[in-house]
Amino acid sequence: MTGPGPARWLGGHLVELEVCDSTNDEAARLARAGASHGTVVIARGQRTGRGRDGRSWASPRDAGLYLSAIVRPPLPLVDVPPMTLAIGVGLCDAARAVGAPVALKWPNDALVHGRKLAGVLVEAHSQGHRLDAVIVGIGVNLTAGALPPELAATAITLDQAVGAAVDRGVFLAHLLAQVEGWIDRYIAGGLPAIAPAWHQRMATGVLVRTRINGAELRGEVAGLDGDGALLLRDSVGRLHRVRSGDVEVIRPTPDIQVARGPVLDPVP
Repeated sequence: MTGPGPARWLGGHLVELEVCDSTNDEAARLARAGASHGTVVIARGQRTGRGRDGRSWASPRDAGLYLSAIVRPPLPLVDVPPMTLAIGVGLCDAARAVGAPVALKWPNDALVHGRKLAGVLVEAHSQGHRLDAVIVGIGVNLTAGALPPELAATAITLDQAVGAAVDRGVFLAHLLAQVEGWIDRYIAGGLPAIAPAWHQRMATGVLVRTRINGAELRGEVAGLDGDGALLLRDSVGRLHRVRSGDVEVIRPTPDIQVARGPVLDPVP
C-alpha cells in the first residue's frame, strides 16, 4: 500500500515519556496549557491506561504503542463522535501498510481474525458550548509474547498479525500520516467523506451483541447509517440502529442467507 507521505501537522510537536498514568490525561493537561494542534504524547508504558467507558488498557512497558494527540478541529461538539470512525480508517490503513490484515469493529476497534489489535479513545474538551480540543488516544499491541495471559485468546499483537517483527518507528510514521489524512478528510467533508472507506474496511461475517435500553440485541454487522450509527441485521432480517454502547463479537456468522428487511429504530 502506498502511503500518503509524511505527516504535516500531526506529531509536529512530539512529547516522549518513559511512563505515565495515561497519555490521554497528559495530552489533556498539555491542551489546557495551550499546546498546539497536532501535539502528540507517546509513553513507553502506562500505569492506568484506559479505553472506552473507563475500561483498563493493558500497557506493559515497551509492549505497545501508547499515543495521544491534541487535535483542535473547527467543528461543533456534535460532530466530534463520528471523527472516531475516520481515525479508525487511518489506524487500519497504517496497520495494513506494514502487512497486518486489519478490519474495523464499530466504533473504535481494529481486529485481526476477530482478535483485538488496537483501539481508539476520543475525548472532547470544551469551554461552554465551544469545542476547545479533542484528545485522540490510540493504543496498539505491538510485541509478540507481551500480552497478559487473560487477553491472549481475545487480543493479538502487530508482530503476531504480520508474522514478523515490525519496526516501531516505521509503523508510527504510517500511523501519523494516515490518521492525519483521514482527519483532514472528515473535517473537510464530514461523514460522507469517510463512510465509504469505513464500510470497505469493516469486519464482515461476524455475529455481535450489544445492549439497547437494557435489552440484549444480537445481529450481523451490516454497516453504518447516515449519521454514523451501526446497523445490525437480526435473525429475521430486520435492521436496527446502534448509536452508543459496546459491541461484542460473538463468533463468525453461520454460512446462511438471511432476509433483507426495513431499518427499525432501536428496540427495547
